[in-house]
Amino acid sequence: MRILMVSTTFRLPYQVMRCAQAAGSSVYILGTRGAKGLEHSRYCKGFIRSARPIAGAFDHALAAEINRCSRTLDIQMIVPADISSTRSLIAVTHLLDRPCFPMPDLSAFDLLNDKWQFNQLCRTLEITCPESHLFPDVPSLELEISRFCTRRIAKPLSMDGGVGCVTFERTDAPKSLSAIFYKPVLVQEFIPGEDISTGVFCVSGEIRAFLAYRYHHQTHVTFFDEAIFAEIARLARHLKLEGVFNFDMRLAKDGRIFFLECNPRFFIKLAMSMIAGINFVALGLGGCQAVDAPRQRGETTIRFPKAILASLHSPWSLSRKDWEALKFVLRDPIPYMLEELHLTKNVPTSGLSERGTLVSCTPVTMAD
Repeated sequence: MRILMVSTTFRLPYQVMRCAQAAGSSVYILGTRGAKGLEHSRYCKGFIRSARPIAGAFDHALAAEINRCSRTLDIQMIVPADISSTRSLIAVTHLLDRPCFPMPDLSAFDLLNDKWQFNQLCRTLEITCPESHLFPDVPSLELEISRFCTRRIAKPLSMDGGVGCVTFERTDAPKSLSAIFYKPVLVQEFIPGEDISTGVFCVSGEIRAFLAYRYHHQTHVTFFDEAIFAEIARLARHLKLEGVFNFDMRLAKDGRIFFLECNPRFFIKLAMSMIAGINFVALGLGGCQAVDAPRQRGETTIRFPKAILASLHSPWSLSRKDWEALKFVLRDPIPYMLEELHLTKNVPTSGLSERGTLVSCTPVTMAD
Protein backbone atom coordinates (compact mmCIF):
# COMPACT_ATOMS: atom_id res chain seq x y z
CA MET A 1 0.00 0.00 0.00
CA ARG A 2 1.22 3.50 -0.87
CA ILE A 3 0.28 5.84 1.96
CA LEU A 4 0.58 9.60 2.45
CA MET A 5 1.44 10.40 6.05
CA VAL A 6 0.53 13.92 7.18
CA SER A 7 2.88 15.22 9.90
CA THR A 8 3.82 18.34 11.85
CA THR A 9 6.38 16.79 14.24
CA PHE A 10 9.20 14.23 14.14
CA ARG A 11 9.15 11.83 17.07
CA LEU A 12 5.65 10.32 16.95
CA PRO A 13 5.36 10.34 13.12
CA TYR A 14 8.64 8.43 12.93
CA GLN A 15 7.07 5.64 14.99
CA VAL A 16 4.01 5.63 12.72
CA MET A 17 6.19 5.47 9.61
CA ARG A 18 8.22 2.51 10.88
CA CYS A 19 5.08 0.57 11.83
CA ALA A 20 3.48 1.30 8.44
CA GLN A 21 6.64 0.19 6.64
CA ALA A 22 6.78 -2.99 8.72
CA ALA A 23 3.26 -3.73 7.46
CA GLY A 24 4.54 -3.55 3.88
CA SER A 25 3.54 0.02 3.03
CA SER A 26 5.51 2.61 1.08
CA VAL A 27 5.38 5.85 3.09
CA TYR A 28 5.37 9.33 1.56
CA ILE A 29 5.21 12.32 3.89
CA LEU A 30 3.39 15.61 3.55
CA GLY A 31 4.78 17.67 6.40
CA THR A 32 5.50 21.05 7.90
CA ARG A 33 8.91 22.31 9.01
CA GLY A 34 8.63 20.40 12.30
CA ALA A 35 8.47 17.09 10.42
CA LYS A 36 11.42 17.72 8.11
CA GLY A 37 13.75 15.39 10.03
CA LEU A 38 11.71 12.45 8.76
CA GLU A 39 13.27 12.78 5.31
CA HIS A 40 16.54 11.44 6.76
CA SER A 41 14.96 8.04 7.35
CA ARG A 42 15.67 5.28 4.84
CA TYR A 43 11.97 4.38 5.11
CA CYS A 44 10.72 7.75 3.85
CA LYS A 45 9.98 7.34 0.13
CA GLY A 46 9.58 11.08 -0.33
CA PHE A 47 9.05 14.24 1.73
CA ILE A 48 6.77 17.02 0.43
CA ARG A 49 6.91 20.31 2.32
CA SER A 50 3.34 21.45 2.94
CA ALA A 51 2.25 24.93 1.93
CA ARG A 52 -0.34 24.85 4.72
CA PRO A 53 0.14 25.19 8.51
CA ILE A 54 -1.76 21.91 9.33
CA ALA A 55 -3.04 23.48 12.52
CA GLY A 56 -5.99 21.26 13.42
CA ALA A 57 -8.78 23.28 11.79
CA PHE A 58 -10.89 22.88 8.67
CA ASP A 59 -8.72 23.94 5.73
CA HIS A 60 -10.09 23.58 2.20
CA ALA A 61 -6.66 24.39 0.75
CA LEU A 62 -5.03 21.60 2.78
CA ALA A 63 -7.56 19.12 1.43
CA ALA A 64 -6.75 20.27 -2.12
CA GLU A 65 -3.03 19.89 -1.44
CA ILE A 66 -3.53 16.36 -0.10
CA ASN A 67 -5.60 15.44 -3.16
CA ARG A 68 -2.91 16.75 -5.51
CA CYS A 69 -0.23 14.71 -3.74
CA SER A 70 -2.46 11.65 -3.72
CA ARG A 71 -3.02 11.78 -7.47
CA THR A 72 0.65 12.45 -8.25
CA LEU A 73 1.97 9.66 -6.02
CA ASP A 74 -0.88 7.19 -6.62
CA ILE A 75 -1.66 7.14 -2.90
CA GLN A 76 -4.13 4.59 -1.54
CA MET A 77 -4.64 5.86 2.02
CA ILE A 78 -4.07 9.06 4.03
CA VAL A 79 -2.63 8.57 7.53
CA PRO A 80 -2.47 11.28 10.24
CA ALA A 81 0.68 10.97 12.32
CA ASP A 82 0.26 13.40 15.23
CA ILE A 83 -2.32 15.46 17.09
CA SER A 84 -2.59 18.45 14.73
CA SER A 85 -2.66 16.35 11.58
CA THR A 86 -5.28 14.03 13.08
CA ARG A 87 -7.71 16.83 13.85
CA SER A 88 -6.99 18.47 10.48
CA LEU A 89 -7.79 15.27 8.59
CA ILE A 90 -10.96 14.62 10.60
CA ALA A 91 -12.12 18.13 9.64
CA VAL A 92 -11.53 17.66 5.88
CA THR A 93 -12.12 13.92 5.41
CA HIS A 94 -15.27 14.53 3.33
CA LEU A 95 -13.20 16.54 0.81
CA LEU A 96 -10.50 13.91 0.25
CA ASP A 97 -10.29 11.64 -2.81
CA ARG A 98 -8.61 8.82 -0.89
CA PRO A 99 -9.73 7.01 2.27
CA CYS A 100 -8.21 7.98 5.62
CA PHE A 101 -6.94 5.78 8.41
CA PRO A 102 -9.83 5.11 10.86
CA MET A 103 -10.36 8.11 13.16
CA PRO A 104 -13.02 9.28 15.64
CA ASP A 105 -15.50 11.97 14.68
CA LEU A 106 -14.68 15.55 15.59
CA SER A 107 -16.87 15.70 18.71
CA ALA A 108 -15.31 12.53 20.18
CA PHE A 109 -11.80 13.74 19.33
CA ASP A 110 -12.30 17.11 21.03
CA LEU A 111 -13.91 15.53 24.09
CA LEU A 112 -11.13 12.98 24.59
CA ASN A 113 -8.34 15.45 23.80
CA ASP A 114 -9.49 17.71 26.66
CA LYS A 115 -8.38 16.38 30.06
CA TRP A 116 -11.21 18.15 31.91
CA GLN A 117 -13.93 16.87 29.59
CA PHE A 118 -12.40 13.38 29.71
CA ASN A 119 -12.43 13.51 33.51
CA GLN A 120 -16.10 14.53 33.53
CA LEU A 121 -16.95 11.73 31.08
CA CYS A 122 -15.23 9.21 33.35
CA ARG A 123 -17.29 10.46 36.29
CA THR A 124 -20.48 10.13 34.25
CA LEU A 125 -19.59 6.53 33.33
CA GLU A 126 -18.42 5.79 36.92
CA ILE A 127 -14.86 5.13 35.79
CA THR A 128 -12.35 5.85 38.57
CA CYS A 129 -10.49 9.13 38.03
CA PRO A 130 -8.79 11.78 40.22
CA GLU A 131 -10.71 14.53 41.96
CA SER A 132 -10.37 17.51 39.59
CA HIS A 133 -10.98 21.26 39.52
CA LEU A 134 -10.76 23.67 36.59
CA PHE A 135 -9.54 27.26 37.08
CA PRO A 136 -9.61 29.99 34.40
CA ASP A 137 -6.05 31.10 35.26
CA VAL A 138 -3.31 30.99 37.91
CA PRO A 139 -4.60 33.96 39.98
CA SER A 140 -7.97 32.20 40.31
CA LEU A 141 -6.18 29.07 41.48
CA GLU A 142 -4.11 31.01 44.01
CA LEU A 143 -7.29 32.40 45.57
CA GLU A 144 -8.54 28.86 46.21
CA ILE A 145 -5.24 27.27 47.20
CA SER A 146 -6.31 26.86 50.84
CA ARG A 147 -8.85 24.22 49.88
CA PHE A 148 -6.11 21.73 48.92
CA CYS A 149 -4.76 19.89 51.94
CA THR A 150 -2.81 17.24 50.00
CA ARG A 151 -0.38 17.23 47.10
CA ARG A 152 -1.86 18.32 43.74
CA ILE A 153 -0.80 18.43 40.11
CA ALA A 154 -1.63 21.24 37.69
CA LYS A 155 -1.97 20.44 33.97
CA PRO A 156 -2.88 22.11 30.68
CA LEU A 157 -5.99 20.70 29.02
CA SER A 158 -4.52 19.27 25.83
CA MET A 159 -0.72 19.22 25.85
CA ASP A 160 0.90 15.81 26.07
CA GLY A 161 4.19 14.20 27.07
CA GLY A 162 3.96 15.75 30.54
CA VAL A 163 4.46 19.27 29.13
CA GLY A 164 3.22 21.91 31.58
CA CYS A 165 2.57 19.53 34.48
CA VAL A 166 3.45 21.05 37.86
CA THR A 167 3.13 19.28 41.21
CA PHE A 168 2.68 21.41 44.29
CA GLU A 169 1.81 21.44 47.98
CA ARG A 170 -0.16 24.20 49.61
CA THR A 171 3.02 25.37 51.40
CA ASP A 172 5.13 25.77 48.24
CA ALA A 173 2.33 26.80 45.86
CA PRO A 174 3.52 30.37 45.03
CA LYS A 175 6.92 29.18 43.82
CA SER A 176 5.59 26.09 41.99
CA LEU A 177 2.69 27.85 40.28
CA SER A 178 5.04 30.46 38.80
CA ALA A 179 6.06 27.78 36.27
CA ILE A 180 2.54 27.59 34.78
CA PHE A 181 2.42 29.30 31.37
CA TYR A 182 -1.06 28.29 30.18
CA LYS A 183 -4.72 28.78 30.96
CA PRO A 184 -7.16 27.43 31.93
CA VAL A 185 -5.50 25.31 34.60
CA LEU A 186 -6.66 21.81 35.49
CA VAL A 187 -5.81 20.79 39.07
CA GLN A 188 -6.05 17.14 40.13
CA GLU A 189 -5.23 15.21 43.28
CA PHE A 190 -1.81 13.62 43.02
CA ILE A 191 -2.09 9.82 43.09
CA PRO A 192 1.01 8.14 44.59
CA GLY A 193 1.81 5.08 42.53
CA GLU A 194 2.93 4.01 39.07
CA ASP A 195 2.19 5.32 35.58
CA ILE A 196 0.63 2.75 33.23
CA SER A 197 -0.93 3.09 29.78
CA THR A 198 -3.11 1.20 27.33
CA GLY A 199 -3.28 1.30 23.53
CA VAL A 200 -6.44 0.14 21.77
CA PHE A 201 -7.74 -0.15 18.22
CA CYS A 202 -11.51 0.24 17.92
CA VAL A 203 -14.05 -0.39 15.17
CA SER A 204 -17.64 0.85 15.59
CA GLY A 205 -17.17 1.19 19.33
CA GLU A 206 -15.71 -2.28 19.85
CA ILE A 207 -12.12 -2.98 20.92
CA ARG A 208 -10.30 -5.07 18.30
CA ALA A 209 -6.80 -4.82 19.79
CA PHE A 210 -5.68 -4.09 23.36
CA LEU A 211 -2.24 -3.68 24.90
CA ALA A 212 -1.57 -2.45 28.45
CA TYR A 213 2.00 -1.50 29.33
CA ARG A 214 4.35 0.25 31.72
CA TYR A 215 7.60 1.97 30.71
CA HIS A 216 10.54 2.76 32.94
CA HIS A 217 14.27 3.23 32.25
CA GLN A 218 13.92 2.33 28.55
CA THR A 219 12.19 -0.93 29.44
CA HIS A 220 8.73 -1.64 28.05
CA VAL A 221 6.63 -4.22 29.90
CA THR A 222 3.24 -5.33 28.55
CA PHE A 223 0.50 -7.00 30.58
CA PHE A 224 -3.24 -7.68 30.52
CA ASP A 225 -5.76 -6.38 33.02
CA GLU A 226 -9.41 -7.40 32.72
CA ALA A 227 -10.67 -4.41 34.72
CA ILE A 228 -8.87 -1.90 32.46
CA PHE A 229 -10.19 -3.67 29.38
CA ALA A 230 -13.76 -3.57 30.71
CA GLU A 231 -13.62 0.15 31.55
CA ILE A 232 -12.19 1.15 28.16
CA ALA A 233 -14.64 -1.13 26.35
CA ARG A 234 -17.54 0.64 28.09
CA LEU A 235 -16.17 4.06 27.12
CA ALA A 236 -15.52 2.95 23.52
CA ARG A 237 -19.09 1.71 23.14
CA HIS A 238 -20.45 4.92 24.66
CA LEU A 239 -18.65 7.10 22.08
CA LYS A 240 -18.71 4.52 19.23
CA LEU A 241 -14.98 5.01 18.81
CA GLU A 242 -13.05 4.38 15.59
CA GLY A 243 -9.27 4.13 15.28
CA VAL A 244 -6.30 4.08 17.66
CA PHE A 245 -6.42 5.53 21.18
CA ASN A 246 -4.02 5.65 24.11
CA PHE A 247 -5.17 5.92 27.73
CA ASP A 248 -2.85 7.08 30.52
CA MET A 249 -3.60 5.84 34.01
CA ARG A 250 -2.15 5.76 37.49
CA LEU A 251 -1.90 2.50 39.42
CA ALA A 252 -2.28 3.53 43.07
CA LYS A 253 -0.46 1.78 45.89
CA ASP A 254 -3.75 0.24 47.06
CA GLY A 255 -4.31 -1.34 43.63
CA ARG A 256 -6.93 1.09 42.33
CA ILE A 257 -6.53 2.34 38.76
CA PHE A 258 -7.21 6.03 38.08
CA PHE A 259 -7.85 7.14 34.49
CA LEU A 260 -5.98 10.40 33.79
CA GLU A 261 -6.29 11.21 30.09
CA CYS A 262 -6.85 9.87 26.60
CA ASN A 263 -4.86 10.59 23.44
CA PRO A 264 -7.30 10.12 20.51
CA ARG A 265 -4.51 9.37 18.04
CA PHE A 266 -1.37 7.30 17.62
CA PHE A 267 0.89 7.10 20.68
CA ILE A 268 4.64 7.33 21.22
CA LYS A 269 5.13 3.65 22.21
CA LEU A 270 3.85 2.35 18.84
CA ALA A 271 7.09 0.66 17.82
CA MET A 272 7.46 -1.02 21.21
CA SER A 273 3.88 -2.28 20.95
CA MET A 274 4.66 -3.66 17.48
CA ILE A 275 7.70 -5.54 18.76
CA ALA A 276 5.59 -6.80 21.68
CA GLY A 277 3.13 -8.28 19.21
CA ILE A 278 0.50 -5.75 18.04
CA ASN A 279 1.11 -3.37 15.12
CA PHE A 280 -1.66 -0.79 15.67
CA VAL A 281 -0.88 0.99 12.40
CA ALA A 282 -1.21 -2.19 10.35
CA LEU A 283 -4.67 -2.83 11.79
CA GLY A 284 -6.12 0.24 10.10
CA LEU A 285 -4.38 0.00 6.74
CA GLY A 286 -7.15 -2.06 5.15
CA GLY A 287 -8.61 -5.50 5.49
CA CYS A 288 -7.72 -5.94 9.16
CA GLN A 289 -10.76 -4.22 10.62
CA ALA A 290 -12.97 -7.25 10.08
CA VAL A 291 -11.01 -9.53 12.41
CA ASP A 292 -9.99 -9.31 16.03
CA ALA A 293 -6.30 -8.88 16.82
CA PRO A 294 -5.20 -11.00 19.77
CA ARG A 295 -5.14 -9.34 23.15
CA GLN A 296 -1.68 -9.31 24.69
CA ARG A 297 -2.38 -11.49 27.72
CA GLY A 298 1.11 -12.62 28.71
CA GLU A 299 3.74 -10.29 30.13
CA THR A 300 6.41 -9.23 27.62
CA THR A 301 9.54 -7.26 28.54
CA ILE A 302 11.44 -5.31 25.87
CA ARG A 303 14.62 -3.36 26.52
CA PHE A 304 15.68 -0.57 24.19
CA PRO A 305 19.29 0.54 23.47
CA LYS A 306 20.19 2.27 26.75
CA ALA A 307 18.67 -0.54 28.81
CA ILE A 308 20.45 -3.10 26.61
CA LEU A 309 23.80 -1.34 27.19
CA ALA A 310 23.21 -1.56 30.93
CA SER A 311 22.78 -5.34 30.54
CA LEU A 312 25.84 -6.08 28.40
CA HIS A 313 27.70 -7.48 31.41
CA SER A 314 25.18 -10.37 31.26
CA PRO A 315 24.24 -10.74 27.57
CA TRP A 316 22.59 -14.10 28.28
CA SER A 317 19.83 -12.19 30.06
CA LEU A 318 18.77 -10.45 26.84
CA SER A 319 15.67 -11.91 25.18
CA ARG A 320 14.74 -12.31 21.52
CA LYS A 321 12.51 -9.24 21.89
CA ASP A 322 15.46 -7.21 23.21
CA TRP A 323 17.51 -8.09 20.12
CA GLU A 324 14.53 -7.21 17.89
CA ALA A 325 14.40 -3.78 19.54
CA LEU A 326 18.12 -3.24 18.92
CA LYS A 327 17.76 -4.29 15.28
CA PHE A 328 14.85 -1.86 14.95
CA VAL A 329 17.19 1.02 15.82
CA LEU A 330 20.22 -0.22 13.86
CA ARG A 331 18.25 -0.62 10.63
CA ASP A 332 17.67 3.15 10.56
CA PRO A 333 20.28 4.77 12.85
CA ILE A 334 20.29 8.37 11.57
CA PRO A 335 16.84 9.38 12.95
CA TYR A 336 17.71 7.74 16.28
CA MET A 337 20.94 9.74 16.50
CA LEU A 338 19.17 12.97 15.49
CA GLU A 339 16.73 12.51 18.34
CA GLU A 340 19.36 11.50 20.90
CA LEU A 341 21.39 14.59 20.00
CA HIS A 342 18.26 16.76 20.21
CA LEU A 343 18.64 17.85 16.59
CA THR A 344 14.96 17.35 15.79
CA LYS A 345 12.11 19.52 16.98
CA ASN A 346 9.33 17.52 18.58
CA VAL A 347 6.95 20.47 18.70
CA PRO A 348 4.93 21.47 15.65
CA THR A 349 5.24 24.84 13.96
CA SER A 350 1.50 25.04 14.54
CA GLY A 351 -0.91 23.13 16.71
CA LEU A 352 -3.88 23.05 19.05
CA SER A 353 -4.51 25.12 22.12
CA GLU A 354 -6.33 23.79 25.17
CA ARG A 355 -9.81 24.12 23.67
CA GLY A 356 -8.98 22.90 20.20
CA THR A 357 -8.58 26.42 18.83
CA LEU A 358 -5.68 27.38 16.61
CA VAL A 359 -2.29 28.39 17.88
CA SER A 360 -0.79 31.14 15.75
CA CYS A 361 1.88 29.91 13.35
CA THR A 362 4.15 31.02 10.58
CA PRO A 363 3.13 29.72 7.12
CA VAL A 364 5.74 27.75 5.21
CA THR A 365 6.18 27.40 1.46
CA MET A 366 6.21 24.31 -0.73
CA ALA A 367 9.67 22.82 -1.07
CA ASP A 368 11.10 22.27 -4.56
